[in-house]
Amino acid sequence: MNHIVSIGTSHHVAPIEIRERLAFSEEQLIESHHHLCELDQVQEAVILSTCNRVEVYAVLNSVRTAEAAAKVLAEFLSRCCQIDTESLKKWTYLHHNLETIQHLFRVTSSLDSMVVGETQILGQVKDAYDTSRSTGSTGTVLNRLFTKAFNVGKRIRSETTITTGAVSISYAAVELAKKIFNTLEGKTVAIIGAGEMSELTAKHLVANGVSNVIVANRTYERAVKVSEKFNGTPLAYDSDLGFLIDADIVISSTNAPDYLIKRQPLADIMRKRKHRYMFLIDIAVPRDIEPEVGKLDSAFLYNIDDLEAVVASNLKDRQHEAIRAEQIVSEEAKRFYDQLQIFQVNPTIKALHQQFRQIADTELQACFYKTTLSDQQEEVITSMTQAIVKKLLHHPMQNLRCAVNDGNADHGQYVQALRELFALDVDDT
Repeated sequence: MNHIVSIGTSHHVAPIEIRERLAFSEEQLIESHHHLCELDQVQEAVILSTCNRVEVYAVLNSVRTAEAAAKVLAEFLSRCCQIDTESLKKWTYLHHNLETIQHLFRVTSSLDSMVVGETQILGQVKDAYDTSRSTGSTGTVLNRLFTKAFNVGKRIRSETTITTGAVSISYAAVELAKKIFNTLEGKTVAIIGAGEMSELTAKHLVANGVSNVIVANRTYERAVKVSEKFNGTPLAYDSDLGFLIDADIVISSTNAPDYLIKRQPLADIMRKRKHRYMFLIDIAVPRDIEPEVGKLDSAFLYNIDDLEAVVASNLKDRQHEAIRAEQIVSEEAKRFYDQLQIFQVNPTIKALHQQFRQIADTELQACFYKTTLSDQQEEVITSMTQAIVKKLLHHPMQNLRCAVNDGNADHGQYVQALRELFALDVDDT
């Protein structure tokens, strides 16, 4: 019987310096697939390599135990990444058969991701699978497995809300902005300070429809450098805040010791704006925007703690949804594994029936050749022989199928024994 085995590491078990050593570049992936599938025991393989995980999935034959199957992959990874097997054992995990299936389903459903519910991993797994297929490294089993994994990932996303709700500060700001303005199309964002978080938030806002970006900084050259990333307008920071008249969204993140935006100057700006809504995001510590600004009509002020509270709430909601998603994954993995076992047992059953029928047919023809029987007599003897073959095989095959359906771990040994005892030539494809 074939073994479905995976070996891997991720952010859960290994620091980045270990993940870097185990990672595969795009150039290495093609060659590594060929080397892996050249191993006698390996029938199929998929290598997944991202910034947070490196995993090898494989179908192996000619190995009797899960430990022997895992050893094949561990030695391959050790050779490829030039890391000794003992160190590899410390920083990797192993999965076998049902565990492998359930783990892959969890990965594609983003339940194993650093941020539960993130959407990038499904595309990364698809890319890894496509690369493996292009090298001819996949076959019937992994094609079925990965296709099912993608379907499970899609089901999780459609039947739960695990992917909804911002779980980063920058996305939380975008989420709040959408609630205030309904749409961000045609809005203008003003960045004060041009810090890394401000840039990231502005990037997400632009991706969601904001069309104009103003960058104000005490150092004009820095404002120019940042504004170029957004095809925006650079300005030297002016304490009279006149540059905010056209701003719908304001992001401030500086190291200033005092408030840069105070209530009274902004109140004057708001009057000139005819009190159009303004969403202010204060990411600075200490704060850049005077808290009293939040009391102005049409001004919506959020600081870093407010945004973190939104993120924490969304993460809590995702964790709740993750419980539902885990149940779906467990059910789908068990169902797929059962189907796969039946699928893998059927070729052996078919080969055994075929062998018995061939033996019976050969002996019948020899018998008919030596005797003179009527057509009716030959037909009766043939029917009787076929019935004997069916009855002889009925209970062994029924018990084998029951062992598979009942999850009997020994059924693989039964199949292997049948193949060896009867010298069956079985095509597993």
